[in-house]
Amino acid sequence: MKSHRIGTIIGLALALTAYPGENLFAAKKRAPAQQTQSQGNTRANPNDPGGHSAKGVEFAKKKEYDKAVEEFSQAIQAEPNDAKNYFNRGTAYRGLNKFTEAFADYAKAIELDPKNTAAYVGRGEVQLQQKQLDNALADFDKAIQIAPEDTAARRFRGYVYLSKEQWQKAIEDYSVVIQKIPNDSGALERRAFAHRSLKQYKEAIADYTKSIAADPKDPDGYRHRAQAYILAGDNAKAADDFKAILKMKPDDVDAQSRLKALETRANTPTTPAPAVSPATAPSMAPPAASPH
Repeated sequence: MKSHRIGTIIGLALALTAYPGENLFAAKKRAPAQQTQSQGNTRANPNDPGGHSAKGVEFAKKKEYDKAVEEFSQAIQAEPNDAKNYFNRGTAYRGLNKFTEAFADYAKAIELDPKNTAAYVGRGEVQLQQKQLDNALADFDKAIQIAPEDTAARRFRGYVYLSKEQWQKAIEDYSVVIQKIPNDSGALERRAFAHRSLKQYKEAIADYTKSIAADPKDPDGYRHRAQAYILAGDNAKAADDFKAILKMKPDDVDAQSRLKALETRANTPTTPAPAVSPATAPSMAPPAASPH
């Protein structure tokens, strides 16, 4: 991660997309009919007697997306006007990197259910993966219009704002996520990156510190905070962070070289300050739960 340019941001942003399966709509649960003495059992869903929707969800959770697509396709034949089946199949298609098919299914889900927030987010994710930033932004905007507190839409819209270098807007979206999920290390780190890009180093360091507390074994958290400390002029604390990295990864060449440069500068005041690499994009590791 060497730059915060658009291509790098978006490429890294894809890694955060929760794998298809976490966001699927489970098959509708129907209340069982009252049984009589002569009635041995009932169907859970008479419109989908094969249980294809439920089977598709199970396959998707196991990342067997090709089988999930087959099941959801049969569910669509049984219930062609049920938006959830198109959403689920679109999510499975996304798992297979079949973005054209995924886009079409998300669009159909929206057509059948114009208030389907998840379908707008799913379609927006597909467009984000294809670097269609403005179209993705429009879908995330629509999702937030329907559900202002939706963390998935806020999280992904934040990506778009980061890619457009609209730092304050990104901060606002990630702040909504953090308000609902205070220990979300990914959102904290990305908000910190936006603060750092605005030269708001105190705020950036505070967010990096919270991110580290949430995920103390991630060396990149310390690395990013160290860079913020350097920009803020606190080389001693930056050195402490590089030392923390080396305790976890003794062979980390980047941390070794940066720590050596800081120590050299401390011992030789006239030596120029160590070069700071271009602002690095924040870590985009997938969150523990769906944004997400």
